[in-house]
Amino acid sequence: MKQLFRHYLHIGQIVAVHGLRGEVKVKLLSSDPDRLDQVSDCYISSPDEATHQPATIEKSRRQSGTFLVKLSGTDDRGAAELLRGHFLSVKREQAMQLEEDQYFVCDLIGCLVFDQSHGLLGEVLDIQGHQAQDTYVVRQTGKKDLLFPAIKSILLSVDLKARRIDVKLPDGLYEIYRSPVS
Repeated sequence: MKQLFRHYLHIGQIVAVHGLRGEVKVKLLSSDPDRLDQVSDCYISSPDEATHQPATIEKSRRQSGTFLVKLSGTDDRGAAELLRGHFLSVKREQAMQLEEDQYFVCDLIGCLVFDQSHGLLGEVLDIQGHQAQDTYVVRQTGKKDLLFPAIKSILLSVDLKARRIDVKLPDGLYEIYRSPVS
């Protein structure tokens, strides 16, 4: 059975090495732009999420859309290079508090999406973060991925225990993605 909720939540991904003293470039995965400043104790999670090693963030600073992070024990370029592709994670109980009607992306991935008029649309494959609002990507085998914005007029309900999301797509959106190919 697929694990319903991850024990570790990713707050950033190590995308490159910076300099010779062990700093890494981190792409922020949290919606909170100050998240890396709020965390000192975290975990380095392998790309396949099989291992989670405790780590301490000694310092972090912003640089051109990413963060430069110095982790304790990573003191040279070689050690930092081994971390490329790994995630900086926190345990779920260390996660930031969400407001009502907010969810962690990892909890929504894999939920089935149902529309009032068209029934099962497929499974949430991804949620793309955009400046105005997030966009849900829904996959159904053999069909074009369906995208819709995460706005209250479309998202009717989310039931994480049942792994179900109910929506009401605006007129014409279903046909854009799921109309028969002529």
